[in-house]
Amino acid sequence: MICTKCGKSLADEAKFCDNCGTPTGTSWNDHDTYKQSDDEENKIVCILAYLGILFFIPLVASPESQAGRFHANQGLVLLIFSVAGQLILSILSAVLWFIAWLFGIIAALWGIAMFVLMILGMLNAAQGERKPLQFIGDIKIIK
Repeated sequence: MICTKCGKSLADEAKFCDNCGTPTGTSWNDHDTYKQSDDEENKIVCILAYLGILFFIPLVASPESQAGRFHANQGLVLLIFSVAGQLILSILSAVLWFIAWLFGIIAALWGIAMFVLMILGMLNAAQGERKPLQFIGDIKIIK
């Protein structure tokens, strides 16, 4: 069987894609039961995954949860991009000291963009949704 959303090859008995979480065509009642039992029970730990270094909380608190793994991955990717972006901008500011003011503005905008992505991720987790973050959400580190 092949996932209709991401195209990954799946086992015939799979109810959900292990790559993107899309139902494989089983009844929607199965999907609703799965979503309620996974997303609702782990809502708080999924929200915490977006708070920087706390991305690992869903992996520890509910290691079997697909929702937890999804949001932990999103939180880790967000943390990596946030730190890497600030680090790169700091280095460029030090090297190109004569336009450091420009890198200061860019760093502030980068910080705002990462904060907005963090809030969007937390809102998705609070609503029990597994929407990838814009621009960086398709990167898979935790599978």
